[in-house]
Amino acid sequence: MTPNKEDYLKCIYEIGSRHKKITNKEIAQLMQVSPPAVTEMMKKMLAEELLVKDKKAGYLLTDLGLRLVSDLYRKHRLIEVFLVNHLGYSTDEIHEEAEVLEHTVSERFVERLDAMLQYPKICPHGGTIPAKGELLDEENQLTLEEASAPGDYIIKRVHDDFDLLKYLEKYNLQIGQTITFIQYDSFAQVYLLKTEIQEIQINPMIAQQIYVEKL
Repeated sequence: MTPNKEDYLKCIYEIGSRHKKITNKEIAQLMQVSPPAVTEMMKKMLAEELLVKDKKAGYLLTDLGLRLVSDLYRKHRLIEVFLVNHLGYSTDEIHEEAEVLEHTVSERFVERLDAMLQYPKICPHGGTIPAKGELLDEENQLTLEEASAPGDYIIKRVHDDFDLLKYLEKYNLQIGQTITFIQYDSFAQVYLLKTEIQEIQINPMIAQQIYVEKL
């Protein structure tokens, strides 16, 4: 399988984790390619039974597609753990490096890396690392956007996106940190948060990419 096709699989999985319907337009935006390029790739992936087309959901990954996605995330997240724990990378530096390496390393390398790292369960961004042969089942799925009740929450996971990570770093927000969700201002469309040192306003797009646990 080509790296480009693997990126499409991950893209479709990511969109499906946030939205009820996966469209060509959303795929084109996230992949930063033209709509005709998406259409052509979808035809190939449907023919290879990596996807099925559904009237309500748009595209759905098949069991084969889900297994391949799980393998990709396993590679990517194990590499991220290695880069942070052993090579001194910061959490906002690792994604691009892991994106390149996940398409090149062998299964033997991944197995030995997993053993060397003592079989980690969570990546530096809080994402679940599936065991070999298992489907990806994210442990932390409650987004800040869905956390309607005010109160204290722990940040458990964030999307592995460079711009998001830089934004969170700017406001000193990180995995494991306790935040207070004050309220959602529907007029301004912002989430009002408080940490030990400051109050922060976050828009819905960012709130969709931060996963929390209620205390």
